[in-house]
This record gives sequence, structure tokens and C-alpha cells, in this order.
Amino acid sequence: MVTRSENERLTLVEGEAPMGRLIRENYWMPFARAEFLKPGGAPQRVRLLGADLVAFRGEDGTLGLLDEHCPHRLASLALARVEGCNLRCLYHGWVLGPDGAVVQVPSEGERSGQFAASIRTSRYHVAEGGGLVWAFLEAGEPPQLPPLPFMSKGPEGRSWWRMTVNCNWL
Repeated sequence: MVTRSENERLTLVEGEAPMGRLIRENYWMPFARAEFLKPGGAPQRVRLLGADLVAFRGEDGTLGLLDEHCPHRLASLALARVEGCNLRCLYHGWVLGPDGAVVQVPSEGERSGQFAASIRTSRYHVAEGGGLVWAFLEAGEPPQLPPLPFMSKGPEGRSWWRMTVNCNWL
């Protein structure tokens, strides 16, 4: 019989839980069907390993995955609008790039660029493969997205379902 603390050590993934660190530091995680992130479409809320994030696709197809909350007043970037490859926060109009850099701070006028350069938000690696969008949550250079067998198949050769299963990942 597994004790409660042993069970938590093996199954909890939020924060600094050992299993969460293991997954975050070593694995790509699929989190959305690629077709759901439309170029220039509304950003989508994503929760991975306890982190609240927002995913979006720029007008040119560039993917972005950022912390959900704007670094200024913590407004939800799920309510932002896509402009080019960037997100414009609806609260004060800050513009954030897919790399996590603040691009524009309209309230700062002429010194907007200088002020914006001093602020960043957390961004995460994101890639597309096999009709899915994948995230790698650890800082630094991620490993290559693994060439899983279904990734070389066209859309007609694969099918995806989404369901809720009340259990832990293990």
C-alpha cells in the first residue's frame, strides 16, 4: 500500500513537486489541436502543470505561449487581441511579443521602447507537430520535438478526441 505522502510525491505536478519538475524539465506536452489556434484569432487559456498560460497564433502563423497575466496590472491576456505577431493587453494597451518581450508601452510616449526593454514576461517554447500544439515549460533550449509515428501522417491518417478522466497522470 502506498502512503499518502508517497502518492503525492508520485502524482502531484504543480509548483516544485518532484514529478512536475521532472515533466517540465524533460518533456514536450501536447495541449491543443493546431486547428484551434487560428491566425490572428483570440488567445486561448491553457493550464499546464498548475501554470496559467495563454496560447495564440499571430496573423502570420507564429505561435506564442505566455504567462496568462500581463506584467503591468495582471489583466488576463486571454482577453488581449492579436496584432501582427503580438498580443495587445486590453487593460492599458501594452504589447507583448511571442518571445515574452514587452514591445510597446503606450503610456510612456517617446520613452516607450526604453521602458518596455526593461520588462519581460515568462514565455514558453511552443511547437506544432502531428496536428497538435506542444509546450516545453523549462527555461533554456528545449530538446527537439520527438518524431512520433503519427507526426508524419496527414490529417486523414489521424484522429483526435478530448475527454475528461478523473484520475491522476500516473
